Amino acid sequence: MFCIKCGVELADTEKVCPLCGTAVFHPELTQKDAVPNYPPYRKPHSRVNRRGVLFLITAFYLMLAIQLAVCEISIFHRLNWSLYAIGGLAVSYIVMILPIWFSRPNPVVFVSCDFAAAALYLLFINEFTGGDWFLTFALPVVFWAAIIVTAVISLSRYIGRGYFLIFGGASVLTGAFIVMIEILLHLTFAPPKFYFWSVYPLIAFGVLGVALIIIGLCRPLRESISKKMFI
Repeated sequence: MFCIKCGVELADTEKVCPLCGTAVFHPELTQKDAVPNYPPYRKPHSRVNRRGVLFLITAFYLMLAIQLAVCEISIFHRLNWSLYAIGGLAVSYIVMILPIWFSRPNPVVFVSCDFAAAALYLLFINEFTGGDWFLTFALPVVFWAAIIVTAVISLSRYIGRGYFLIFGGASVLTGAFIVMIEILLHLTFAPPKFYFWSVYPLIAFGVLGVALIIIGLCRPLRESISKKMFI
């Protein structure tokens, strides 16, 4: 008996072709349980050393930072623009690579670290360029963004329910946060005109947030939407 797909010779007891996996069927033969002609194929398992990969990625980041500094020193005999690039590499490493070092990273902790790294990077830019916008604009924006995001992650992680209320409140706070950004922009950089463009995202996020809160408070509506949306 032969496989109808690949043509390999089969034993009378074969139920599946050991080469291509095609089901074997012969109407004139009764298949019995017996030892097949070929051993079962077992795909070799290859394990990647996660620590080794992380060490290579870390070495790549360090080499890239050193290369940027060496290039600027060799060309301009000073350090200026490469410091911004090195700071950006440090922030990206903290955001993307640092949590992978831990087997069970806590998102609440690492999100807080991400915002702290972003704040320090903005402080460096402010001090290096002689600006005066960090305390009046960058720090409040980063701080309140960190509060909103950390609160949403913490409530979702540790409470595990009431997602409509959580994201509804977050939506309302996001609209207010955008209004705060526009006010801080006006107070810090003093644009010639105050257009109050933030009212549009405030209305959009406010309506969305109120709708989610209403859904979260109304149990029949919440259960109906949860069944239809599979959430």
